[in-house]
Amino acid sequence: MKLELIGKPEGCKLLRMTLEVEPSLSTSSRIISLSIRGDFFAIPEEAFDEIQDELRGITIGEFAECFDRLAQEKALEFEGISGEGLMELIQKELNHDS
Repeated sequence: MKLELIGKPEGCKLLRMTLEVEPSLSTSSRIISLSIRGDFFAIPEEAFDEIQDELRGITIGEFAECFDRLAQEKALEFEGISGEGLMELIQKELNHDS
C-alpha cells in the first residue's frame, strides 16, 4: 500500500511523506519505502538520507521513536520536523481508514 501524506503537524513545517507499507496500513505494518520532503531543514543532508534508508523495515508503531533516536545518533541538526510530527501525519491516515 502506497500513501501520499501532506500536512503541517503541531510544531512542524509543511511535511510531505511518501510511504509504502505492507500488507496494509496499521501500527504493525512494515515500512517498505519512505521519502520525506517539505519546508523543514536538516543538516547534514546525507545523515537525513541515511535515516530514511534505515527506517525501512521497521513497523509504523516504532516510527516516531526510531526517527528521533536515529537523528540523535547521527547528530542531525533539524528544525520544522520531528518523529512525533511525522507520526501525526501517519496517525491521521490510520484514523481515516478506521
